[in-house]
Amino acid sequence: MKLPVPERWRQRWREWLDRRIPPSKQIELSHRSIFIIPNRTGLLFTAALLIMLMTAINYQNSLIYALTFWLFSVALAAMNFTYRNLSGLTIAAGHAYPVFAGEVIELPLRLLATEKKAHESLDVGFPDYPEVSVDVEKGDSEQIGLSFRTQQRGWLNPGRLRMETRFPVGMYTAWTWISLDYSVLVYPKPEWVPFIFAAGEGGEELEGAPSRESGNQDFHGLRPYQPGDSLKQIAWKQLARGKGLVTKEFDSNQGATCWLDWDVLAPASIETRLSRLTGWVLQAQQNGWKYGLRLPGTEIQPANSEIHKEQCLQALATYGLPNDSLVGSSSVAGASS
Repeated sequence: MKLPVPERWRQRWREWLDRRIPPSKQIELSHRSIFIIPNRTGLLFTAALLIMLMTAINYQNSLIYALTFWLFSVALAAMNFTYRNLSGLTIAAGHAYPVFAGEVIELPLRLLATEKKAHESLDVGFPDYPEVSVDVEKGDSEQIGLSFRTQQRGWLNPGRLRMETRFPVGMYTAWTWISLDYSVLVYPKPEWVPFIFAAGEGGEELEGAPSRESGNQDFHGLRPYQPGDSLKQIAWKQLARGKGLVTKEFDSNQGATCWLDWDVLAPASIETRLSRLTGWVLQAQQNGWKYGLRLPGTEIQPANSEIHKEQCLQALATYGLPNDSLVGSSSVAGASS
């Protein structure tokens, strides 16, 4: 299907930007990534210079000639200073934490200046989102947070952000469009529905929590903390007394064990199944159950820890997506069953 003319131009513009300023974790601004044009104030100033020049020619007035060319040199110097206010600045993507689709994510941005010059009055932000103003002193760095509302699961690609400046005199606007690779996942939006469990080798469906333990286990003792231990089992009083991070052990801490199975949600669509499985993972984790996850081509054995929860959520977020897929605000793998 042939795209409309405006869309074709936008697509060519995006392709040209990708070649000129490719996506990266960090970028140093230079002549290849900075654009500059006179703004409204600069155009009015240019019009005033033309009127002064015509007046000088008409009246052959050397004083007006001198003033006109002096102001013209000031305009050229202002253009150079405005360009240099961006040139040499290094912009790097910070570490962002995963969120669920539909939530607003805070994307950290680090700005680093060289020892030679400062960068003042910089406005940074994504299109359609509030801009953040920042100054960066010589040899210093500043970190800011940019808000972005996620819409789809997968690896986040918020698109290009815009940084611009009109410093020092406001006659020119220098800007750049850069795309930073944050490498952060957006989990499926959780949907809260009653559990349907697949238990046993036959995969029969069970309604309700398949708990095999009373949940009132006897306290057995303490052991050193290990990564992945549930926060509910950490002995916080021992930590407060300065005795280090230790975990409580019980005679039987298995609790409920269940499988969260893709097949029991048929005939719902792919995205609906993923949303419901996400909700089940969060509820099972909160209940302290040992839960496993079955997806087509993927099986995660039952466990209960923060690492296990993140592993399950990552599997749900990336299901059906190519390994190099980046998901922005409006694209995701097919959502049909």
